[in-house]
Amino acid sequence: LNICSCRPAAMLLLKLGLFPSAPVHLTLAVDLDLLDFTSTLFRVEQPNIHRWTSALQIFLRKRGHVLDREVQI
Repeated sequence: LNICSCRPAAMLLLKLGLFPSAPVHLTLAVDLDLLDFTSTLFRVEQPNIHRWTSALQIFLRKRGHVLDREVQI
């Protein structure tokens, strides 16, 4: 990852679709899609397999993927 002094590393990571762990002295970056998925998952109330698959379907639908209800995950 090439970083120049003209832009903070955190801004470059965001442009690449990664969320930095800190604005300075980065140690970790997390994919924004993964953060969106976990946010969707935790907005669903009960932690069980039906709710998990519902969250997964919502997450995938937002990205243009549609799962048939007959498909077993």
